[in-house]
Amino acid sequence: MELSERTLLLDHTASTKNCHNKLSVIFAIVCIVDVFGVFPVTTLPKAIIDCGIYGGIILCIVCSIQIYTAILLGKSWIIAEKIDVSVETKNRYPYSALAEITYGTTFSNFVSFLVNVTIFGGGIPNLIVASQNIELLGLRLSSDTFEVSFCYWIIIIGMILCPVLWLGSPKDMKLLCTISVANVVIVFLLVTECLIFSSRTPTTTDDSFQTEQSFWELMFICYGIISFQFDIHPSILTIQVDMREKSKLNSAVLGGFAISLGMFSIVTALAASKYGLSVKPSLLETLPTTIPLHFAALFVALQLCLSSAVSNSALYQYMEDCMSISPAFNHRRCVLRTTLTFLAVLIAESVPRFDLVMSLIGGTLTGPLIFIFPPLFYLKMLSMENKQMKQMAMETFTSVVYSRNEEEKILTNTDECQFEITKSILGAKLDIVCCVTIITLSAVCTVITTYVNIRNAIAFVNFTQPCIFNVSSSLISL
Repeated sequence: MELSERTLLLDHTASTKNCHNKLSVIFAIVCIVDVFGVFPVTTLPKAIIDCGIYGGIILCIVCSIQIYTAILLGKSWIIAEKIDVSVETKNRYPYSALAEITYGTTFSNFVSFLVNVTIFGGGIPNLIVASQNIELLGLRLSSDTFEVSFCYWIIIIGMILCPVLWLGSPKDMKLLCTISVANVVIVFLLVTECLIFSSRTPTTTDDSFQTEQSFWELMFICYGIISFQFDIHPSILTIQVDMREKSKLNSAVLGGFAISLGMFSIVTALAASKYGLSVKPSLLETLPTTIPLHFAALFVALQLCLSSAVSNSALYQYMEDCMSISPAFNHRRCVLRTTLTFLAVLIAESVPRFDLVMSLIGGTLTGPLIFIFPPLFYLKMLSMENKQMKQMAMETFTSVVYSRNEEEKILTNTDECQFEITKSILGAKLDIVCCVTIITLSAVCTVITTYVNIRNAIAFVNFTQPCIFNVSSSLISL
């Protein structure tokens, strides 16, 4: 039985006994790797290589903080379940549920808006990169004779995805996640083979745009791209509530990051040693034409399309709930999802370059979701938990005592509660310092990264117009 906000607590209690559909730690890791996708393998190396050794330092710092704040979210949810049992019935939107229990309904609505905008915006680079890989595949297979711009492939992919999105959420998410992760591993193996056996001369392209970027600008761009590509936070609570053992979320997070970072590290080391600063925003554009590269481009496009269909499903369901659209297949669902797909295609046609979009979304939208809100939630939940423990200790202490033995037991329990409170406070001091530091630094980084990326986007538009201008011109000339 699927749980929702409307599920009776009695039914919920009965359903929790049925754990055969719950996620194991291994499959939770698979889900996390699926969220990361192929981007760390194909599009992250350039951002790190451009910053040199400092790129590796930024990666270690940002990913360490992301792991830490993801674990904080998991701890916050476990505390919330102890304080308010009814929060378990809101597991369809757990991030927003945490915002509501900590800072109220208004803040929860804002968080819901930000999460949904981030999910929607995160699909834009998927469309662009998938389209560019199909264009690349056509050019390489035809020796540059089959030249259909990725601007048109964006529209074609949007039209192909639309009927698939009408069908609602996937019935077998485990199967889809497994296929998606298999694509990621295949792309990693193919790209690694290309890097090992290819020549040291990268392919040339007509895109000669280079901005005069300072070292600090490159650092903040790198920060934004890393934040975007390793953003697990809107999904991590959904994964946790579906796990058999929610307390083992830490292992799942560490395992997912370890696998994705391991594949990224191997690819980046090979690319840096062979091509250096000649690496392009998409690593596949750098590699010379080979049969493995053709398959890699195909699997990248497939994985990104599959990822878009799966990740956007949660956004569509949320909007359908808000608009009171029936969960059953109907024309209103088709109209809504077609409209959102058309809007995604329009935005993809209007942006200058996918890496600029990644950095902008990562630095502006996902920054608060990753670095600001989780520490805020955790600090508030600690405060609420301590108040509850103090209240329990006080109630135990002031209860009516009828015998000496009972009095001794009560005093013992009171002492134990006080000890737990003291232990919790002492253990939380380091977390409090870390949380305050992360919130402060991330707020500064969010503002600076937003400014840098907007300026770079404007500069790139002045150099090369987005797809929408070329497509519009072509349609007018018909």
